[in-house]
Amino acid sequence: MAERKHRALVLYLLLLGAWPEIENRIANDRAPLEAKVWVRALASSRTKALTWSPSTLSRAWTELEDMKLVTRERRGRLVHVRPRREDGQEDYTPPRGRSGHEHAYFVLPDAFWNDEVFADLGLAALAMFLLIAKETNGTKETHLTYAQIESWYGIRQRTAQKGIAELLTRGLVYVRRERVPAPLSGVGYTIAQHYSLTGEYGYQTRAALRKRAQSERAKRLRPAPAAKKRLRRAAASTNETTTTSKSTKTTRNVKATRAAKSTAKTTTRRATTARAGHGGREQA
Repeated sequence: MAERKHRALVLYLLLLGAWPEIENRIANDRAPLEAKVWVRALASSRTKALTWSPSTLSRAWTELEDMKLVTRERRGRLVHVRPRREDGQEDYTPPRGRSGHEHAYFVLPDAFWNDEVFADLGLAALAMFLLIAKETNGTKETHLTYAQIESWYGIRQRTAQKGIAELLTRGLVYVRRERVPAPLSGVGYTIAQHYSLTGEYGYQTRAALRKRAQSERAKRLRPAPAAKKRLRRAAASTNETTTTSKSTKTTRNVKATRAAKSTAKTTTRRATTARAGHGGREQA
């Protein structure tokens, strides 16, 4: 916000959304997305939309790299872009249910891109949109004062007011005003403002998206039916082999025991005969 990096912010959000495809390309040594693809994805015919070209795209990548929000990796003549975590401390990783504030995420619905909301919002409105989305990640609404926004996020009060006003005009945010007793106030009360996003960006809709994403991820991690059958066959084959091996060992042990007993009986008979013969000669 302070450096007015509007393009860099929008490009970073798009990079996070496209990361699964880009990561797959890197893993399989496929060519990175061309600049024209990024420009086409970011371009909009809206009146006040940002303009994009290969040069402005390159400048935005450089700004993100300077802020340690991306790294560019060269492989021969190709350059792959990797996102870093939002605080720039380590590489970005997708949500995996880990605890800790550094692994907290909020959902940005596809409508943000499909309806070109990213192109409609000014920088102040976009910042406040993301801020409210974050603050309502686990609750229907959030109570914020402009002083808190400046203290916690470094966004000046006038900028926050401008952003909220634009969101209200576009119908993307709802403000519930509550009268709260304030004995030291001249009128004896103050107005507390509670913010929530509307429509597809509301808490309940985003919670449903998170639940669906978790379910789909669980399905991806769960072995497919064909894989399950192969695992069962392998387990059955292993058990059969083990059983056969045990049976063979048992048969060998039985045979060995029988042979040992037979040998012992023969030896005993021979010893008895020898003793008897020796004793007979002595008597004679």
